[in-house]
Amino acid sequence: MELELTKTEIHYDGLVHDLAGSREETLEMIVPDVCPDMLRVADTYGFCCLSRREITDSGALLAGKVDVTILYLPEEGEGLCHLEAEIPFQHRYECGQVGEAGRILAAAEITMAETRILNPRKVMLRVELREQVQIYEPKTLSLCSGLEEAQSFGLQQLISHHQASVSLTPGEKTFPFEEELTLPGGHTAVEVLRLQPAVSCHESRVIGSKLVLKGSVLLHMLFRGEDGGVYTADYDLPFSQMLETGSAGDGAAYSLALHVVECRWGSLSADGRMLTVSLELAAHAVFFETVSAGVLTDVYSTRCPVTARREVWHLQRSREPVTRRQTIREFVPLEAAAPRTILDTHLELGQSAVRREGDSYELSAPARATVLYVDEDGQYGTLTHTFSVSMRQAAGEDGTISCRCVPERLEAVHTAAGMELRGTVEFSMQMTELFQVDGVAGLELDQEHPLDHSGQPSIVLRRPMPGETLWALAKRYGTTCQEICAANGLAPEQEPAVGQMLLIPRVR
Repeated sequence: MELELTKTEIHYDGLVHDLAGSREETLEMIVPDVCPDMLRVADTYGFCCLSRREITDSGALLAGKVDVTILYLPEEGEGLCHLEAEIPFQHRYECGQVGEAGRILAAAEITMAETRILNPRKVMLRVELREQVQIYEPKTLSLCSGLEEAQSFGLQQLISHHQASVSLTPGEKTFPFEEELTLPGGHTAVEVLRLQPAVSCHESRVIGSKLVLKGSVLLHMLFRGEDGGVYTADYDLPFSQMLETGSAGDGAAYSLALHVVECRWGSLSADGRMLTVSLELAAHAVFFETVSAGVLTDVYSTRCPVTARREVWHLQRSREPVTRRQTIREFVPLEAAAPRTILDTHLELGQSAVRREGDSYELSAPARATVLYVDEDGQYGTLTHTFSVSMRQAAGEDGTISCRCVPERLEAVHTAAGMELRGTVEFSMQMTELFQVDGVAGLELDQEHPLDHSGQPSIVLRRPMPGETLWALAKRYGTTCQEICAANGLAPEQEPAVGQMLLIPRVR
């Protein structure tokens, strides 16, 4: 006889595909007629604009463009010239069919950009992109939490209680804003050479059905002044936004990532003092809910033989996201002429890696720093230095860790022996502990062959062995926990002390 089991259903949005990839894009380009012939490339900077991220019949599609700014020295004349280009890209991830209710989160960042001069009027651009794609689908976890008619058949059930974390519908929002920038220090610009945006979040929390976040865009500008010199200006542009949390409640845990997906600027004002910048940001949030569930882990009958079909459920507990800043200090010896003035710096990071060593994780990412400077002879020079940034994080129980590493700032200081790079990067980590629950998934009762207790003594005297539970004793002697507790003056479900002499009565 197949018995009905009580089911507990947990509905959530499961991560079905977590994909990462590195891509290379190239573009052969003719220098426009309005630009002078190229002598030497000083620096190349790329910024990724991800405009499409969608689920296809067989996976995911990412598309967008890379805005590239090339700073170079002309064959004739003095000073830096700049050239802008766009490299379109479209990448497909084949990962199988995804349901109509699937959701996608994706991001793309530049890890390297370089320019090679083919001739004074022709260049080859090459960029490397780092991509992250996550696809979520609605899932239902069905757990057996008990028996419908336990008392009718003398059935005894052992139910264990567990807390697990499940992910809910991921939230995403893109939001534009414009800002009018004023050049500092009385400078007047005749040309904007490039803008470098970076975004950071200072504060976030769930209030009701909204995730409220506050942050700022750090904007670094490189421009040519009316005196022909090259200058920099930095801006801190604050913002605040709200995301819908869906079914996540007040105080829900979450992981949050912010990206700049578009950065444009118009023409300088007539007096060369004002510039309007248009930005578009994307906020990605995955919410986690802690659920409690009872699982039927064991069962027996005092009347009939039972056969249990068992199943193992894989559950997880998500820990609070961790954000840590790691300091960069790198010394680079110089073989060329010593720098007189540091003009600009930027830092690109490659795909982060995680490796477990004993009771801790080692997190690392390849880094590429570029420094643009003027040497003692008044010539423009570029220093490129590759290295690795890393940190350690204490590990918990058996589980997984996902990591994202983003640059925050980089500055260069020249010394008599070389150049020192100083800065910080931010590691964002989401740690998940995995565990298994072994339980009963099906039950058959053999009523045609009832158990015969007539040959058993009415009472057994027994001392529990170390680790032997009240449930194990009751199951072994075909009685119930209630009978043993009543016969020995124990509170309901009270475990006996090791070595305590127990009266174990036959079930009545």
